[in-house]
Amino acid sequence: MAATEATLVGYGGAEHLRDEFIWLDAGLRTLLDLGGDDPFADPLAAFKGLVIDKTELVEEDAAATAESYDRAWQAYTAFRRETEERIGERARRNDGLPLVRLAAAFRLTVWEYRCVLLCLAVEWDRKYEKWYAYLNDDATARTATVDLALRLLGDAEEDRQLGRGLLGQGGMLRRWLLQYPGDGSAAQGLKSTLRLDERVISFLLETERLDGRLSGYAEVREPDEAPGLAWEGAAEAEYSLRHVIGDWPTGSLPVAGLWGARGGGKRTLLHRLAARRGQRLLIVSLAALPSEEERLRGVLGRVVREALLTDAAIAFAEEDGAWKERLPLEPLRSSLEAYASHAQRPLLGWSSPDQRTIVELPLPGHAAYWSIEIPPPSAAVRAELWRRHAEELGEAALSPDGIDYESLAAELADRFHFTPGQIASAWRQARVLAAGRGEALPRRVDLAAAARGQFRHRLAQHAVAIEPRRGWADLILPAESMELIREACNRYVFRETVLGEWGFSSRLSYGIGVHMLFAGPPGTGKTMAAEVVAGELGLELYRVDLSRIVSKYIGETEQRLRELFEEARQSGAILFFDEGDALFGKRTEVKDAHDRYANMEAAYLLQLIEAYDGVTILATNLMQNLDEALLRRMSVIVKFPFPDSENRARIFDSLLPAGAPLDEELDIPFLAQRVDVSGGHIKNIVLAAAFLAAGERRSIGMAHMIRAARAELQKLGKIPMRGSFAPYSD
Repeated sequence: MAATEATLVGYGGAEHLRDEFIWLDAGLRTLLDLGGDDPFADPLAAFKGLVIDKTELVEEDAAATAESYDRAWQAYTAFRRETEERIGERARRNDGLPLVRLAAAFRLTVWEYRCVLLCLAVEWDRKYEKWYAYLNDDATARTATVDLALRLLGDAEEDRQLGRGLLGQGGMLRRWLLQYPGDGSAAQGLKSTLRLDERVISFLLETERLDGRLSGYAEVREPDEAPGLAWEGAAEAEYSLRHVIGDWPTGSLPVAGLWGARGGGKRTLLHRLAARRGQRLLIVSLAALPSEEERLRGVLGRVVREALLTDAAIAFAEEDGAWKERLPLEPLRSSLEAYASHAQRPLLGWSSPDQRTIVELPLPGHAAYWSIEIPPPSAAVRAELWRRHAEELGEAALSPDGIDYESLAAELADRFHFTPGQIASAWRQARVLAAGRGEALPRRVDLAAAARGQFRHRLAQHAVAIEPRRGWADLILPAESMELIREACNRYVFRETVLGEWGFSSRLSYGIGVHMLFAGPPGTGKTMAAEVVAGELGLELYRVDLSRIVSKYIGETEQRLRELFEEARQSGAILFFDEGDALFGKRTEVKDAHDRYANMEAAYLLQLIEAYDGVTILATNLMQNLDEALLRRMSVIVKFPFPDSENRARIFDSLLPAGAPLDEELDIPFLAQRVDVSGGHIKNIVLAAAFLAAGERRSIGMAHMIRAARAELQKLGKIPMRGSFAPYSD
């Protein structure tokens, strides 16, 4: 290897800056030798050096005469040009140098390039603070100023005017590289300070990978860190993207929109797309951006500067659609216009859970937008992903509770329609839950709980969460009703087989959700059955709060219903409409405007139910009041009959915990025969009797049960006849 080549191998940013500072040092010494004044005019320098002694910098030389100004300055400018040419030749063979990259990114002129170096010097070595203070004739002015830049950086008199223009508000220096004066002085006044922005300094000195002020707002992904595809199904979308990007119209801002469920690989695909172009990717979270306009402009300005500095593509990531109401759109649009105008290779990505059209996004007028869905993986692919993570454990094939991970993978794939990212996250969380018990491998309940934790939504704004605590053993119903509920659950569990593998989804465009109607008197177990369904399917259960949905204002109820179903679609949660006849009542003859809008609300709700592909449960005490169109849309209708004495006895037994102290004379069959109430009232009786016994510090006996039963019957307006509970009570 030649000596010159060997030198270039180790030629980095620090060596480059040291070389550049050679001409700067020479220029400062020349100004000093010339009295620290304008080399093109004869100054009055009588007061120079009163605060900082000249001898602190160098030994005193003979004062230059006025006649030697031009000759001395011309000698310096010749030296500077020679030095710059020599350094430039070396730098051209190493285009990765930070200063060279910055100059190329912002298309800096020679004067602007010199100005950046002048400002950087005080960040490189504190000796320049004394030089600048002396030459500024101000001991407190220890940074570069407009006056110093105009005196030092030009080669001739006309460069002064050029420098003033380049330091204007529309120039690259003021807009992207310099801090705005914080002392209230005019931006172009001769005393105005020139300081580089913090990120420009860290970029040139190679001390920061990403602007620290963007922490929490953006993350960066490097080209050499691009991962493989999340799953093979994303390959088609990547292939399409690559070809479209290659044929994008010249002069337009290319915008790639990716939409689909969270964890499907949208960010990975954008990362791979940027890496293929040799670009890093800046991912900006729309949910994290500040809503206050001035702060938003500041954050977006730093994002654009980061992209320009590092030749990066920008990707905006949606968590939900709330950003459209929360963020002012003008700062977003103007920032993207600036990026498109100044970036050498602009590329914008937009990832969202739902498809976006070009008119929905704050894009510049010359944007060229193309979007594609990242489809969810099939059941077979999901099962393979679950198995792959199980194999990575590298240990036993069985969980601590004896469940075969191979068969469990297929079950989880059918139950949870997850993306690759959600499956990976669920496995990590399940292992954390197992580690909390001191076990290396997760149990079935750990995986189910971790899977439920993957859902992200805002359903709590419209509904109340119900934690499923009941199982099939707690549900006491006739065999026919139990069988209908199990069949409804199987509709959800095996929907991938029927709709996907067997192809029924190609013949059915809507009405493929699981919609159940539970009808029966109060207290017969409808809410409990909803809990059982949620537990069986491993889904969250939300009871719709009518007070948060129904509004007296026209159109607002429909808007809230639309938001409710949208959030449910993202989360996969079960929507439970208790007292469903309040929303799904029969439509009436239109006599006035109120009737017309009430019928419109009911019709709109029926459309949402039919279009929803998840699980809904409606409970009603008055089935005869429901609209016939609703009954047609129900997958199953389960009737909850009033329990007979045998089932009432089973309910009494199921409500008495194993740890509760029971009197030997407690006669459950007797109570079941004499107390003709539904399960909800039996629950009240058992709980009230327990508190009566606890107050007397005795076991739960017939006396407590009868007292509680009398009180519950009186609440219902049923006065027990004398001798109803004989021989246990008069």
